[in-house]
Amino acid sequence: MKVNVSCVQMEPAMYRVDENISKMEGYIDTVMIEHPETDLIIFPELITSGYECNEEFHALAEVVPYGKSMKRIGVRAKKYGVHVIYGFPEQDSILSDVLYNSSVFIDNNGNVLGVYRKVHLFGNEKTYFRSGCEYTLINSSIGKIGMMICYDTSFPEVARTYALRGADLLVISTNWEKPYEADWDLVARARAIDNIIYIAAANRVGFDTTLGFFGRSKIIGPLGEPIRELNEEKEGYISAPLDYELPLKLKSGYYTIFKDRKPDTYSMVCEKY
Repeated sequence: MKVNVSCVQMEPAMYRVDENISKMEGYIDTVMIEHPETDLIIFPELITSGYECNEEFHALAEVVPYGKSMKRIGVRAKKYGVHVIYGFPEQDSILSDVLYNSSVFIDNNGNVLGVYRKVHLFGNEKTYFRSGCEYTLINSSIGKIGMMICYDTSFPEVARTYALRGADLLVISTNWEKPYEADWDLVARARAIDNIIYIAAANRVGFDTTLGFFGRSKIIGPLGEPIRELNEEKEGYISAPLDYELPLKLKSGYYTIFKDRKPDTYSMVCEKY
């Protein structure tokens, strides 16, 4: 299977959900006009709200699948027949005081196909969000898609879990901040070659209250080589075609890491530190 993927690198306006959704709609229009073959468009983490919203996250959060962003982005997805993944603050549908740092997968018919709740919360996120407890592998018409958010990328176990479950592509929505550009470049590329898998990662730009964000969105091949990158600290998008047959060929040739694994020797990996 071959798919065409685009990653949008944009700056959200803090607290202004409607404005951010409109900006996302504009990028979907642009991508689909300039690259009508696109199958999947990826936006950064918490793109509907901004990152440092703190107590205001409660007012900005949405319930799946009824949130305004899901309805509006769903209309665009259906119009163009494209899948869309983006980050947003999620309110639990039953426990209204519980929030998650989540990303949603909207399919090419405009429907919510799945939601991933960030498992590895970072820093101050732990004050406002509850950690997710499972890794959402989406079975879609464009393959099996593993969803990750930001700090999850630092944990090899996350990407490996998805790979062992048969993921074709790992998607990362992130708000990786300055001055950790080198860390971001390293872990994103490492997770690809660790698992001989494609990675598509959208990071934001701009500045919130205390944090600045550098972009460096990237689409990475299964050997860790960047296929496309947007390394400038500016808004825009990148696009690339992916051939899911390539990782299969690589794993049946020189890169036999899955055949050569020794799970019986890895017990310490799952022990508490």
